[in-house]
Amino acid sequence: MSFWNNTKKSVAKAGSGLRGASGASGSGLSASDPEFNEQEQRFRNLERRGMRLLQETKDYRGSISGMTTAQRALATDLTAFLLDVQRPQDYQAAYRQAATHIDQTSQPQFDEVYVETVLKPMARYCGYLPEFNKAIKKRKALHDDVDKARRALAKEQGKPDALAVERAEMDLQYAEQAYNTLNSALIREIPKLINS
Repeated sequence: MSFWNNTKKSVAKAGSGLRGASGASGSGLSASDPEFNEQEQRFRNLERRGMRLLQETKDYRGSISGMTTAQRALATDLTAFLLDVQRPQDYQAAYRQAATHIDQTSQPQFDEVYVETVLKPMARYCGYLPEFNKAIKKRKALHDDVDKARRALAKEQGKPDALAVERAEMDLQYAEQAYNTLNSALIREIPKLINS
C-alpha cells in the first residue's frame, strides 16, 4: 500500500510540475516571467563565457610556463648538439643565457603579476556565479511553493472551515511575498553582476 501511495504522489507532483512549466497552473505568478527570463538568459551566457575565460586564463599561464621551459631545454640541447659539430659560438652562449634568464627570472615575475592581476580576479568573479545559481534554484522552489499554496487555498475554499481558509490565504501571501522578494532581487542583481 505504501508503494502505491508513493507512486500516486510522484505522479501528482510530476503532473503539477508539468502544469507549472507550461503556465497552465492558473497562478498569477507565471513561470514565464519575461523580465526574469531575459536576465536569467543573460546570466547563463555570462556564466558560460566567464567559466570558459577562466579556463583559458589558466591554460595561457600553463602555456607560457611550458614555452619558457621548452626554450631553455632547446637551448641546452642545441648547445650540446653543436659542441659535437663545431666550436661553440658566442651567439649559442647568448641564446642559452637568454633562454635561462627568461625561464628562471622573467617567467616567474610574469607569473606572479599574471596571477595577481588576471587569474585571481577572474576566479573571484567566477566564484560569485554559484551563489546566483543557488538563488535561481531557490526562486524556482519558491514558485513551486506559491503554486502549492494556491492549490491548498482552492482546496480549503471548498470546505466550510473559515479558519482553515484564512490560514491558507496567509500561507499564500507569505509564499508570494517570499517569491516576489527573491524574484525582484535577482532581476536587480543579475544586471549588476553582468555590468561589473
